[in-house]
Amino acid sequence: MGYPDIDRARDGQAALRRIIDTYAGPGTDLRALRRVVDLCREVQDAVEDDYCREKIRAIAEYSAELLSQAEHRARGALSGIDFLRSQIRAALELLQSRLYSLERTRRFGQQYAHAGFGAIHSTKR
Repeated sequence: MGYPDIDRARDGQAALRRIIDTYAGPGTDLRALRRVVDLCREVQDAVEDDYCREKIRAIAEYSAELLSQAEHRARGALSGIDFLRSQIRAALELLQSRLYSLERTRRFGQQYAHAGFGAIHSTKR
């Protein structure tokens, strides 16, 4: 049994990863930026979770910087593009991990409910 909201969020996360991985840079890519904004909104709307929202916000901000500027400021030994990509990929990984955790929590909760544990807790006071 799948969870449509988590599945939609995973689809959006995968699409965001593809956009970031295929960005050739340097230079602006407003079409990709518009798609990233739409995908971020879709993922955010799909899952009601503050942690997911925080990661989506980070993805949107770093993506906006990556895709809307012709030149990117270097950060230490990393070029600006590499730094932004690494930040976006890290946030995407954390989002993916959180979606997995949300799904496992739901499944675990359902296992207890189906086993009758939910009834025990609902009558216990």
